[in-house]
Amino acid sequence: MASTAMTMPPRCAIVTGVARRRGIGRSIVDCFLNEGYCVVGSDIQALEEQGSCVTNSRFHFVRADVSDAAQAKSIVQASLERFGHHIHVLVNNAALTRGEEGQDAIQAFDAMLRVNLNGPFYLSHYAIPHMPRGCSSIIHVSSTRALQSEADTAGYTASKAGLCGLTHSQAITYAGHARVNAILPGWINTSDEHEHEVAIREVDKKWHPVGRVGEPVDVAQLCLFLCDESKSGFITGQQFVVDGGTTVKMVYPS
Repeated sequence: MASTAMTMPPRCAIVTGVARRRGIGRSIVDCFLNEGYCVVGSDIQALEEQGSCVTNSRFHFVRADVSDAAQAKSIVQASLERFGHHIHVLVNNAALTRGEEGQDAIQAFDAMLRVNLNGPFYLSHYAIPHMPRGCSSIIHVSSTRALQSEADTAGYTASKAGLCGLTHSQAITYAGHARVNAILPGWINTSDEHEHEVAIREVDKKWHPVGRVGEPVDVAQLCLFLCDESKSGFITGQQFVVDGGTTVKMVYPS
């Protein structure tokens, strides 16, 4: 006898900053696709064509600049048109790490805030009306630079710290509607496989208390956990450091 149970439509996620094949965003896309999600990926750059997601019918790419409110809205609209009227997950991963060639310090600072902080606000604002109450999540990919700095990183540091503030503000604003959390990656190896051994030295691995540098999947798996209300339904407004233990390591001058 055929089952009368209705098949639930797949959950839908939007992930920004997905162009690079070895990037954090692409790993997040792959993990969500493997879990059965429909995924809309977006980036200001063209999508690097390698990778399984490119040929997956549950993946749709939108080339857009999240620092522009109208283009951020177009990403949400593309998701609704392609996969239906619900958005269950928003992962704000797109980021500028440095200013573009020819920019002065003020221009670079403004650009990083627009992409790294304004963009996540715009996308959250446009996505939240379409996120089902009680089973939706927003994740902001911040950085350990929100907690510690190198010289001449004002725009990146300020924007990533701002994401932590946006996280707990939205967790209260969207209470009962969507849970909002932040992930703060440390050193994540996003180099191509053939560059891996050149880029990562033994001393780099030993610097980390866990004995290795991070991989994009380390961030992606935490995203999956934070979006699963059966596992993380009591967690909102929090920030999770994914850095192999380096930010808690006491360092003295040599």
